[in-house]
Amino acid sequence: MTTLLAVLMCASAGSQQKPAARLVVLEGTHFDFGKIYRGSVMERKLTLKNAGTDTLVIGTIGVSCGCTGAMATTDRIAPGGTGSVRITFNSKNFAGPVHKTVTLNSNGDSLGYTVIEFTASVIDEIGLNPQSIIVPGAEVKKTSTVVLTVTNNSTTPLSLTGFRTDLKGLVLKLPPDPIPPGGTGEIHAEFTPEAPSTMLTEGVFVTTNNIRQPEVYLQVYGGVRQAKSP
Repeated sequence: MTTLLAVLMCASAGSQQKPAARLVVLEGTHFDFGKIYRGSVMERKLTLKNAGTDTLVIGTIGVSCGCTGAMATTDRIAPGGTGSVRITFNSKNFAGPVHKTVTLNSNGDSLGYTVIEFTASVIDEIGLNPQSIIVPGAEVKKTSTVVLTVTNNSTTPLSLTGFRTDLKGLVLKLPPDPIPPGGTGEIHAEFTPEAPSTMLTEGVFVTTNNIRQPEVYLQVYGGVRQAKSP
């Protein structure tokens, strides 16, 4: 029995000494971009350290949204060595609180992955209500009108100076005068489709004099059916 116990203890000690990689994010796995203006592209570089005794191998990197990008400087880090991951966030389609994640797959965690989380508060200086143009019952050769309210949340007068779109038949009538800080105006979107479509996948860019949001994007949703015979 004594001999068997000694053998088991040696085997246990040997398994504990097996080389293993360990991934440590030196700045931590949570960070906050703080208050940012809509349309800003933010970037954060985090240091990855291998605190283990075997080579750290970084596999695929997953992101929770197409708005987020992540790229590691290397896929292998020696024991005691460091690398980095660059995380970017494009805020153009967001307003208010944001929470996103980046997942690093590696052999440096018992779960096989490490999750990095970040938050931000996106300030939208140009508010739109609704935030898209919805025309579910549009008919060929008939005009559908959608009215959008524009709110100027900035501290300077807001001018909407033009628009561009690849969607044929869409015209925007913009406020003729600048919108004062805290004030509102209206955009009249008029859509006169030329052909039927089961699903609209286009949008429209509205140009402005706002240096932080020189363009505002509006997605167009809906479908177009053939007009009924009179």
